[in-house]
Amino acid sequence: MKTETIYELVVTAVQELIAEPWTIAELNIRYLSSSHEAECDGTYLDASGEAQVLSTDFPDEVLDALPFLFVNRANDGNPPTNSLQMTISAQGRFAVDYEWDQEIQDEDDHFTKGGTAKEWLKIRQEKYGYTPE
Repeated sequence: MKTETIYELVVTAVQELIAEPWTIAELNIRYLSSSHEAECDGTYLDASGEAQVLSTDFPDEVLDALPFLFVNRANDGNPPTNSLQMTISAQGRFAVDYEWDQEIQDEDDHFTKGGTAKEWLKIRQEKYGYTPE
């Protein structure tokens, strides 16, 4: 599937999921290369400017297409990325920002090798300075 088509699917899905008036949404997509899956979360600003949690209960077609944003980018000769922030306006305009996040890759590698959540939390604390919430 072409990248522009995937962007259009995501924009439409976000517009359909937000049931109230809104201004802008931010969708964070992380690519797990070991399983060729993407996971996401996000927020949006309602009409009063309050941040709200963005549902990511996307149709299967959207969820299945998300990993191809990263695959297509690599196939086009771009540097590897595993993180994408997509900013979407209520009118359907959008901007994308791809990045490499080593922590995402380290976590993916850890669990692919059979590591436990407890071990990962310790590694994450030592390497990235995060404490469990």
